[in-house]
Amino acid sequence: MNILLFNRYRKIKIIIFVSSLFLFLYYLRENYQVNYYDETGYINISKMILNQGLFNITDELRTYFYSLLIAIISIFTNGDIALIKIIMSVFQYLFYAYTIWLISEKMFEISRRESLSLGILFFGLLNPYLVQSTTLFLTDLLATCCVLLALTYLIFGDYDKNRTYLLIFSFGYIATMIRPSSIVFIPIVFCLMIIRKKVIKDVNLKKVVFFACIMLIIFFPQLYNNIKQFDHWTPLIHANLYEFQSNLAASNLKYGTVVIPGENAQLFFPAPYSIDSLKNGIFELIHTNFLAFITVYSSHLFGVLDWGYIKTYITDYYSISRIFGSLFLYLFWIFGFYGLYLFIKNNKTILERFIILSLVSSFLIYWGFIGTTIIESRFGYPLFVLILPFAGISTQHLWDYISNKKIDKSIKINKFFKFSIINIILLISLFYLSFLIDFQTGRINWLDF
Repeated sequence: MNILLFNRYRKIKIIIFVSSLFLFLYYLRENYQVNYYDETGYINISKMILNQGLFNITDELRTYFYSLLIAIISIFTNGDIALIKIIMSVFQYLFYAYTIWLISEKMFEISRRESLSLGILFFGLLNPYLVQSTTLFLTDLLATCCVLLALTYLIFGDYDKNRTYLLIFSFGYIATMIRPSSIVFIPIVFCLMIIRKKVIKDVNLKKVVFFACIMLIIFFPQLYNNIKQFDHWTPLIHANLYEFQSNLAASNLKYGTVVIPGENAQLFFPAPYSIDSLKNGIFELIHTNFLAFITVYSSHLFGVLDWGYIKTYITDYYSISRIFGSLFLYLFWIFGFYGLYLFIKNNKTILERFIILSLVSSFLIYWGFIGTTIIESRFGYPLFVLILPFAGISTQHLWDYISNKKIDKSIKINKFFKFSIINIILLISLFYLSFLIDFQTGRINWLDF
């Protein structure tokens, strides 16, 4: 029986991986020949690196690491942008798939339950938003994977090995050099390692300091360019992009980018009140209009969980994929948060408590921070992967309940019916709120408001 069950799990895993691969190939076919806006920015910096060197970058809005990867690939492709994008997409997809696989394996090691691993793989590898993102010249997904890998090694790593410290800080710093907003996770990592030292007592703080300092070399090219080009001593970007985004956040619920012919590329979701964002940032609203602050900040917190259109660059306001994508995402959040509840309720070991502390604190701090900026759907990728392990817990719980032959069938049907009704009401509410926010654009009207 165990062998048959193992073979069934293995077949399901193969189906998940193959389905994910087909999804990747579909989006790769759609995206490999076109590049929009931010994508062209990274391509231009990669050309700058090839022509002028790594230490002569003059861009003030982007860090160097992602463009460096594109430049390295360019060396072997004779500058063919389409081919470069294909190779970069394959690399991003494999890196993303490895990250999801690794967290599923680590969670399996502590649970010894294949159904938990299957849940992580299902939601992780079949998320159309993330798979689509692997086929773009954008930093969000790669940085997200690096953040999750840093936290995974922090939680599950062997602290007797130098490799663990090296990987934690390498991935943490690289995530920041790919996407500067990832820096919010660096102090979290340090705090968690100190807590681990006190609670689990396996962390060597001398090694923490040593590797944290030695891996700062990753920031050097960015720091050097900022000093040379702008006389600005910062290892991040020269421009104050956070101030700009937090100001826009005061007057907008969300932001998107449109590539529909004849349409303005900038898709703003204005707040239902009048605010001069040049004079009033989101923090000023706390003092000047607290109700407006609550409205816009709560919409940002919802918006970073509600990604809307699957395609990062919107090609159709009324694409049916937007409905299916949102349905997938809403079901994931239901599974993820319920799984978190179950894990908190049933945790028994110090490691399990440390998993909760690490992932939940990272989720809440990043969620609170990113909510102060003008939200784009891709800003929510880190939140997804931080809750992903708990979606596996829900899957395991559901699998166990359905497979439990000791529970009467009529009881199962009754509970399933009640659970379905509650979730249908919740899903309808989420869709309505999402469509209501879309309506604020003045261009999208799903429900004929």
